[in-house]
Amino acid sequence: MATEFFAPAEEALIVTREGWESLKGKPMNWEAPDRLRSPTASTTVNLAVQMMGSNIIGNELIEAVAGFVSAKARVELWAGSRQPPLTFEQNLAVGRAASDALRIVYESWIAYELAYSSAGGRILQMGDEASSLKEAILRATAILVRARGEGAG
Repeated sequence: MATEFFAPAEEALIVTREGWESLKGKPMNWEAPDRLRSPTASTTVNLAVQMMGSNIIGNELIEAVAGFVSAKARVELWAGSRQPPLTFEQNLAVGRAASDALRIVYESWIAYELAYSSAGGRILQMGDEASSLKEAILRATAILVRARGEGAG
């Protein structure tokens, strides 16, 4: 017996009972906090807007954030236009990768904001934290790039 699964802004996927059974025992995707739910429908774009609009990161971090957003857009374009379409499990794997990538950047961003506040807004004291944030963004970007390759299989 088939069941319809509706993903936001996508066509319905027909999933068999066996497809749902494959979810047993697997952890749920990370759920983005309310803070990332606006101003757009994209949590990734919203995080980027917060980071870039904060005036507490430099151009090197802005460039890394832009790369992260681009990687997310490429994954979505690839997944949406792939022929043959991704299977249910492949869609789940790509979604999990995107969720993990967003969580990594968000958690690092929160730590960076806290360190900035603790430093009294002295950006020159943020070297280690800036490096950690950049590493997290690059790691998350790599997860999204790998998701395209692994989702193809």
